[in-house]
Amino acid sequence: MSAAIPPAVAIATALLAPDPDGHWTEHLSGAALKASQLVVLIVLAGLVARRRRRRLPILVLAALGFVGVGIALQAFGDLEVANSIWGTTGDPGFGDGEGYEAGHDTSALGDLLVLLGGLAFAVAAGSTRLVRPAYAVVAGLLAVIPPPFLWPAVGVMFVLLHELTSTRASDAQR
Repeated sequence: MSAAIPPAVAIATALLAPDPDGHWTEHLSGAALKASQLVVLIVLAGLVARRRRRRLPILVLAALGFVGVGIALQAFGDLEVANSIWGTTGDPGFGDGEGYEAGHDTSALGDLLVLLGGLAFAVAAGSTRLVRPAYAVVAGLLAVIPPPFLWPAVGVMFVLLHELTSTRASDAQR
């Protein structure tokens, strides 16, 4: 259920955004997806730690923090681009030079941090035995597909959801 929240928020944002629709709405809904994804990841990490009755391993927390910073940069960058496009006349494909370029640069840096953090999270989750190696491999693949600029940290969300919903019997086997 929680995996459906970010796309639902992005769709609702796009549908509720005032006219004109177009490029700026894509960046606005992208920021909404990324911000809601960050909230979902924070809540899931807290629930997993509570279920385990102890903190998550430090490597996992460090990678999660790295991913969180990246997602925040993505969201801020998308908002900056949307803001630069909103006030323009003529072709809405480009905003004012500074905000448009700076927003894309910020978002691109966030994309890179989310990608690297997602891969680091997968390695940390597997090496600390948070999840079985096969799940860590899937998390690594999901760090790349879908690309982080479309839907960030899907692999992280997969691991946290798996850890939250796994049965106690499978926990005892680890």
